[in-house]
Amino acid sequence: MILEFLSGWVLQIVIFIILAMVVDLILPSSKIKQYAKLVIGLLLILIILQPILSIFKVDVEQLISPVFQTSTNSNLEAEIENQTNQKKNEIESINRAYVLQEMVVQMKNLVEEELNQDYQSAIDHLEVEWKEEETAETTEDITAIYVQLKPFQEGNLETVEKVEINIGESEKELDNESFDNQEIIDFLAEQWQVEADIIHARWKEE
Repeated sequence: MILEFLSGWVLQIVIFIILAMVVDLILPSSKIKQYAKLVIGLLLILIILQPILSIFKVDVEQLISPVFQTSTNSNLEAEIENQTNQKKNEIESINRAYVLQEMVVQMKNLVEEELNQDYQSAIDHLEVEWKEEETAETTEDITAIYVQLKPFQEGNLETVEKVEINIGESEKELDNESFDNQEIIDFLAEQWQVEADIIHARWKEE
């Protein structure tokens, strides 16, 4: 009787160790794997202590139930909070990008009419760089503006081909000395309330 119990007990330990190794290989490295290792470790300890627990007639299920319930609830709450924060950050990032893009569109609309009439020019491409997307609110947060202009003719429908928003440093190198109309740069700087030296302009190549 005792021999059968011991052989069954050893067999349970061996099977459980093999199962633990398989689970460890299958699960990817994540919080779930860490939690699985914790659970497997606790169960292995209980299996090893099974003879002692049987002598004292300890209810194993009653013993481990509060532990697993607390651990499960804690991990579940942490996972839900983590996912909620991720979704919140994603939504805030999308909203901020939309706000900045609208600001760029408004900058273009602000100068469009006068640029067409007084300088016979139109914005073909407009790109704006900001210090930090999370805190950018006004044109004071702009670090660089890249404007590509083209001649404007009355009656033609002019559109901006592309509006871009960049954060931080840029690899662009546009030399304003090659742009032959400093008056336009000064006009744009005045309307956008920025320093003229952060505006980099060029004519569209035909």
